[in-house]
Amino acid sequence: MERDQIILSERMAKPGDAIIFDSGFTIIEVVYASAIAALAVLALYSTIMIGYAMICANQQRLDADALAFDRTLEIFNTYNFTNAVLATNLPPASPPAGASLLPSNSEIRVMITPNLGTPYKWDVEVRVKRNRFWPGGKTVALTNDLIYRVTRYAIGRN
Repeated sequence: MERDQIILSERMAKPGDAIIFDSGFTIIEVVYASAIAALAVLALYSTIMIGYAMICANQQRLDADALAFDRTLEIFNTYNFTNAVLATNLPPASPPAGASLLPSNSEIRVMITPNLGTPYKWDVEVRVKRNRFWPGGKTVALTNDLIYRVTRYAIGRN
């Protein structure tokens, strides 16, 4: 028992003894670790923003694809092609408000081009133009996002 007390008393600090901290980090190590963590967070954030922009762009492209397809079928089935003997540009249409992911300044443009001479076929071209979103809130001006082309032959339809 006396031996345990001697060992215990040797370990205990005595008044006036200096306290030595052997464990822990220096301020430089903490600053470096914080800087590395901040860089990792910034890289992750920018990756997430780029991914989000790509997802939004792809969703808008799918919406533009569906609108162009619908407009192509509408023109193909309802337009009076017998009166279209010259190249015709129909007025641009806007995407449906509230039902489309496209920006409100997007346009759906239709061009009908007959062949030369007596028309026996017409080429219908539908273009969807939209502002595209890029990371950081930037947008690219109206561009031809997609183009649909179909040919309508004069075979006694409407």
